[in-house]
Formats: sequence, structure tokens, C-alpha cells
Amino acid sequence: MGLCYDLLLADGDVVFENGVRKANIAVKDGKIAAILAPGFVVEAKEVRVIEGLTVFPGLIDTHAHYWEPGPQNYREDFHHATRCCARGGVTTTLEMPLSVPPVVDKPSFELKYNVAKENSVIDFGLWGGCIPASIDRLEEMNELGCCAFKVFISYANPDYPHLPDHELCRAMEKVSKFGGMIAVHAENADIVSNFCQWKKEEGIRQPSRYHEGRPAFSEVEAIQRAVLFSKVYGTDLLICHMSAAEGVDATLEARRQGHHVYTETCPHYLAYDNTRMDECGAFAKCNPPIRPRDNLERLWDHVLNGNIDVIGTDHGPYSEQEKLEADNIWDALPGFGGVELMLTIMITEGYVKRGLPLHQIARMTSINAARIFGLQQKGAIEVGKDADFAIVDLNRKWVYEGMKSFSKTLLDCGIFEGYQSEAAVRETIVRGTTVYKDDTITVDSGYGMFIPRQI
Repeated sequence: MGLCYDLLLADGDVVFENGVRKANIAVKDGKIAAILAPGFVVEAKEVRVIEGLTVFPGLIDTHAHYWEPGPQNYREDFHHATRCCARGGVTTTLEMPLSVPPVVDKPSFELKYNVAKENSVIDFGLWGGCIPASIDRLEEMNELGCCAFKVFISYANPDYPHLPDHELCRAMEKVSKFGGMIAVHAENADIVSNFCQWKKEEGIRQPSRYHEGRPAFSEVEAIQRAVLFSKVYGTDLLICHMSAAEGVDATLEARRQGHHVYTETCPHYLAYDNTRMDECGAFAKCNPPIRPRDNLERLWDHVLNGNIDVIGTDHGPYSEQEKLEADNIWDALPGFGGVELMLTIMITEGYVKRGLPLHQIARMTSINAARIFGLQQKGAIEVGKDADFAIVDLNRKWVYEGMKSFSKTLLDCGIFEGYQSEAAVRETIVRGTTVYKDDTITVDSGYGMFIPRQI
């Protein structure tokens, strides 16, 4: 008798790095054990015929904020957020260090790890915080397996101060020595703080004009500066949540020269322009801001041309009460959820509306992220990799309703309310185990494993 597999996914349309083809996927001990021609008969404990469905590599959300640990127990947490991930086809989440306390040393890293391990239903990696006080702790966090280090060039909050230029250079020099990666929130701190104050004093209250306080050139200038420093020190660099198309332009020459400068954008920048802010107010506020329509289309040009490496959701919802505390758009808290829609927005806006091939979506949502962040067992449908899959019905339309979300923060007025998706995630599999199927979480909290960066 030959090898008996644990699971056989039969007759699905499988998204590989360079195209889509019908194949059978055999799983053993949580790994992809074989990729077979359709109709090839093998023995398996469970055979699932998924003809008519499309199998993506499990998604990797490179950018998420779950606000845990922290004092605000009404905000998003790992228990709820990772369930949102599973619903959206995300099998690995990389969570940012802006908790309370922030993840800036070994004790705070281990605290976050324990919270995540106890509550996550999918696999997870953890970012390290790079603030002035933690620069001498970066190697310590790297040895714990942190996926990269987050820097704010613009102001963040009192617990997570931004890095002035000389400190950013010092951090890059240190990180380059042990082969880590710096990621930046790239907006010019002086410009955005003063421009926002000026616009507020001018009496501008229209939410769609929020981007005037954080103009595209402030993003471009900060990107240019970060790219220059990374070239000087030979440091791998990721530009986070790029909203300005010109910002992507600013990375292209360095990329052509062979420097490791990577680009990330978010689904909301590809689905909406700034007019959505007049409909949703503070619930559509984020930093960098959502920009006018012409920028959206130019950002899509970069996606279609392969100039965007990864998609991160920047999932970080606040409660309705928190969002409405300020009486103007300038003082409202920035951020919202959205990971449940990560893949379906890319399919709807990219594949359906603009002809973006499915394998290019897989590169941005899975394959590139695994390579850039050193997640060696993740990211692609290949023999030996973890059996992580998002099984999608490309013909199942549905409308997003925030009150039916798996998030801890339920809203009927969020930016994605009423979004009409042209595809639906039917099932999410992590290491060979179904964690989500037909709107139900099928594993207990704690199933998720920590995935360290490996170079």
C-alpha cells in the first residue's frame, strides 16, 4: 500500500506563482506533500472535490493592529481579529507593535507573544518597535524572531515616538548588520502636523479634504529620504501603506539599481477615493489619507505593472464611540478594520474590473510577503510548504455588512459598509486544518502558531 495522505483537495483551480491550472493537492502532516494532475488517484483519509472553486495560497496580512495588550478592552484583540483574518482567507498575520506597552524589548515581545498564542486561530508573526529608546534592543528582538521593525517618520503617539533622521540612520546601520528589515510610515512630520493645523484653523470641515492636510508630496519626500538612508546603510526597507502614486515612483530607481526597497499598499486605497470620506466621515479616516480618484487609478497602474510588492490591510478598528469623540475630521482617530475583505477586494477591483491576473494577486497577498519577511514555510502552493489555502468561489457575489463582521468592533457605518464583492472566501485552511468554512470558525483559540523570521 502506498502513502496515505491526510487530505486531498481534488479538481480545484489552483493559483500558482506563474499562473492558474487545475490540480489535486495532497496534504500530509500539515504540509503540501504532492501536487498531482487532476484525476490522479491517491489514497487519502479525506477527499474533497472542489471543482469550480479556486485555491489561493493562504494570505499573509503584512500590516495589522490588534491593540492588545492594552487598557482599552473594548478595542480589537487577537481573539476577534484573527477570526476576521480566517474569514478573509488570511492564514498568517503580522501584527504591529503599537500595543500598550509597545513591543520594544524582550519582555514586551514575550508579553505580546503570549497573548497572541493563547488567542489566535491562524498563524502569526510579530513586528518589533523601533523608537529612540529601543534602537539598542533591535538585535535582541531579532533573535526572538520578530519579522521586521516599524518606524514612524511622522508623529504617532506619545507611547511610540517617531524617529528623527539621525536616529533612523542609527537604526538602519544596526539592522543592516544582522540582516533585518526596517519598515516606515512615510510622511514628513513637520509638513503633516502643521498643514493639518492650518486646515483646521481655516475652518475646513469637509472630510474629503482631509488629504490636503497630509499632501501627497509629504509622503513622497519622506519616502525619498528613507530610500536614500537605506541605500547608504544597505538596509532592507519596506514602505508601508503607500497611498500616493508618486510615492511608488520614488522607489523605482532604487529598485532598478538592485536595492532591497519594497512597497506595500492597502485595499482601501485601491477601492475608494476621497469622496467616500464625505459619506463615512471619521469612519473612513486613515493615515496616510485616502486620496482623489486620479491618484487611485495611478496607484492601480503601479499594481498592474508589478510595482507593488505586498498588500497589507492596516486593520486597526476603533469603537464607534472613539471615532465620534472628536467633532471634526482633523482630531478624529485614524484607522478602521477590513481584513475580512482583503482578498475579495483585490479580486473585485483587480481581476474583475481591471483584468489583473489571479497569480499576480497571489504574489502580492502571499508569495512576495513570505520571501520579504523570511517566512520560509509560507506563501506558495509548493511541495514542502505549509498547507495554507484560501478556497474561493469566483462566482459568489455578496455585500459586506459590518454588523455581521467577526470583529470586536461592530459598525454599520464603516468605510466598507455595503461593499459589493464579486467573489467569496468559502474556506480557509491553516497547516492542513480547516479554520473557517461557510461563515463558521472551526478551531479553538490557540490553534495559531508563531512564525519567526528566518533568513
